[in-house]
Amino acid sequence: MSTTIYTDNHGREIAVGKGVLTASASTGAAFAIPLDADQLAALGAALIERSIAEKHGAESERAGAAMGYDLLDELLALRGRPQAEAFRAVRDKLFALSKLEHADSAAGGFAAAIVSVLEVGIANLPKFEEVQ
Repeated sequence: MSTTIYTDNHGREIAVGKGVLTASASTGAAFAIPLDADQLAALGAALIERSIAEKHGAESERAGAAMGYDLLDELLALRGRPQAEAFRAVRDKLFALSKLEHADSAAGGFAAAIVSVLEVGIANLPKFEEVQ
């Protein structure tokens, strides 16, 4: 006897019973892994840990994106001011970004917020002829 522990509306299913974890797809493809009670508990703990990390990673990514948008607003407000003020604003944001939990996720959000603006800026840099 097995017990379904997960199912979704795409026909995927995970079941456990008699020392076997079985996963199947709507296509009929399936695989089974023999797991004793300790291994099953370890798998459950790992899945919970991963779920928590993903949740916190998403929160950090949103925080990083907010910091990126804030930086863009600050840089826009600093147009025409000494460049050192812009450098300071960038440094301060990067320092704050490095302090966020799950810094890799936060950096991804930060990058997503600023990359397209950087691309547009770079594309519109003045072109100079090469002097030989």
